[in-house]
Amino acid sequence: MASITINTNLASLTAQHNLSIATSGMNTAMERLTTGYRINSGKDDAAGSAVSTLMEAQISGYDVAEANATMGLSLLDTAEGVLDIVGDYLQRIRDLTEQAANGTYGTASMTAIKTEVQQRMSEINRLCTVIDFNGIQLLDGTSTAAKTESGINLQVSNNSGKNNIINLKYTIFQAATITALFMTNNAHQSGTSWYARSDGKDTTALQARVTASELTSSVDNRKYDYRNYENLTTKNYDEYDKKVGAPNQNCLTAICDAVYTDDATAREFLSFIDDAIENVSNRTALIGAYMNRVESAVDAISVQKENIVSANSAIKDADVATESSNYIKYQILQQSSATLLATANQTPSIALNLI
Repeated sequence: MASITINTNLASLTAQHNLSIATSGMNTAMERLTTGYRINSGKDDAAGSAVSTLMEAQISGYDVAEANATMGLSLLDTAEGVLDIVGDYLQRIRDLTEQAANGTYGTASMTAIKTEVQQRMSEINRLCTVIDFNGIQLLDGTSTAAKTESGINLQVSNNSGKNNIINLKYTIFQAATITALFMTNNAHQSGTSWYARSDGKDTTALQARVTASELTSSVDNRKYDYRNYENLTTKNYDEYDKKVGAPNQNCLTAICDAVYTDDATAREFLSFIDDAIENVSNRTALIGAYMNRVESAVDAISVQKENIVSANSAIKDADVATESSNYIKYQILQQSSATLLATANQTPSIALNLI
């Protein structure tokens, strides 16, 4: 049997409790509607919050991996652009050398050919020396990637381990200077043949050899020399104009003076130019293959990121339709609870009619 009391107003307490619940529910719905998230703190969903935090770390990692891959594409594109120019210059040098191999050219014509060839060789050396990407020298052979033969690693996934990197082979970043391109054997081995007459006879043709760097600081860290078998003397040159021994000539001048003397020496030099063109062509093909692979990695990253974002959305994002309904529901309950609370607070006054 219900009783009328003054000290304890149960109806008021019930109304207050329901008002508090309605206000809390309305505030939660309002927070979710304004932030767009179902989980705004751990108390909303402790397990869901933990899972969502890990997923957001993965999403951020995929963003960085995608940026890494894009940076790698830019590096490859930079190297390819210069190699394209080097290839064009080598083709022009080959055309001029093939002209020089024809016995119909006199001294003046051979001098003109030699002058253009030397300038194009010098420009190839200059391009390969100055081209860099974020401080990494790409084509002069001085980068860590080339010297240690470790290549460049692109981090294209979130985790550690070799399956999460793409290694760009070191051969892309080896020196593409003229002196390096005309190497026919192991460049690190002392006494390696560079250019010599195929018949092996002592002639005025250039025979060049490479040894480990001792006295020079050339860009690819080697010492070059050529031997003129006519006078049986040895003279050393590096690929810049730094004279190690007399006379005062640089290496490119020595090459051109020896090659563009007659049609026979020019004809022999064609095979060395072909090797250089093949070297550049192989590098360009390898770069193209790597670019395709990195682009595929970017596509894979996008798909993985999209899936994780979708899963995280299902856990963390608020359903606006549901939260709108909840907001209206709790708003109505709040208003009705407030009205009923006012009525319940007046209930004890009935006791005055009994006195």
